[in-house]
Amino acid sequence: MSQKDFRDLFLENILNFLWRQWSALGVLGEARTKDPWIYDPEPMLLFTLEMGRYEPRLFDEVMDWLVVNGRWMDMQRLRGILRGKEETTRNLLGAAATFLMTSKDERKWKNLARSCKSHVSDAAGNVEALFFGKDGKPHPLSKKPDAIFLTYGYNRPQLEVRRMTREVPVTSQSTVRFLLRALFGIGSRSECLAYLLTHEGGHPSEVAKGIGISIRGAQDALIELSKSGLILTRVKGRRKIEYWLSRERWWEFLSRGSITEIEKPIWIDWIALYSALSKVWVTLDDLGREEKSDYMRSSKLRGCLETVGNEFAKSGLDIPSIPGKDITPEEYERAFEAFIVNVFGAG
Repeated sequence: MSQKDFRDLFLENILNFLWRQWSALGVLGEARTKDPWIYDPEPMLLFTLEMGRYEPRLFDEVMDWLVVNGRWMDMQRLRGILRGKEETTRNLLGAAATFLMTSKDERKWKNLARSCKSHVSDAAGNVEALFFGKDGKPHPLSKKPDAIFLTYGYNRPQLEVRRMTREVPVTSQSTVRFLLRALFGIGSRSECLAYLLTHEGGHPSEVAKGIGISIRGAQDALIELSKSGLILTRVKGRRKIEYWLSRERWWEFLSRGSITEIEKPIWIDWIALYSALSKVWVTLDDLGREEKSDYMRSSKLRGCLETVGNEFAKSGLDIPSIPGKDITPEEYERAFEAFIVNVFGAG
């Protein structure tokens, strides 16, 4: 497989994967609510804004979703995940937040838009096309660009949302994060509960890392939750306090049914996984622009794919493992192709 074909394979599978994820949350498309994991809207949004530049319809449908369902987004968590991201990601989120602030909910999006805008350099003389073809070529610049995106250095046609998105369905186990936010409010309490519902227990530092907030924030939330008597504590290893809950009783309550009928979803660290996938894409896109040896190509892929494989391995999903270090570059690329198709493909 050529380097360009390799790049195109990854892009097509990732875009299809994102379409399915967002469709399950209400975006117009083929809804899929049978995924075995809990959806995580904040890191998925950041990754979609990056990859949606190669799929304008996906980009705009997600903006439509935010107009209809943006109230579910956790602003504090979104800002936390944004730290350390590239300037491009910050600018894309800033443009989206500014649009939402002016068209939907100024109070919710104002601080995020202001924070992103404060990091933007003068974009007047450095405007680029927002969208690309799947071949990587930029779309022609619009003669009537969207003024909001233009302030962030992106030229695109005027964005108009149709409000065709459905409300997020909270009847699926995969959307339990939204159910928890409806019950306990948007914030650290809901995130801590989502973590504990899919783990045997956790120390505040483990929970904080998994949900993408500060250790102090996780600890304070867990202490408050434990005062209810429904979140329990125990000592585990070197006298560290671990928090846990009765998952059977909680899932029975949240599912409004018999525990024997519940298919409890799987926890995946989407913050780490989407970050790793973003690095894979940057690597593949760079490799696709300049032909390199099989050895150089497989060497770069091995490094950025390690996190992807580790995160899926920890989830317990029955998927092919990331190829090891003891195979040839040709074998590695074939194995990587199979991995991408199996994990993110339409199957």
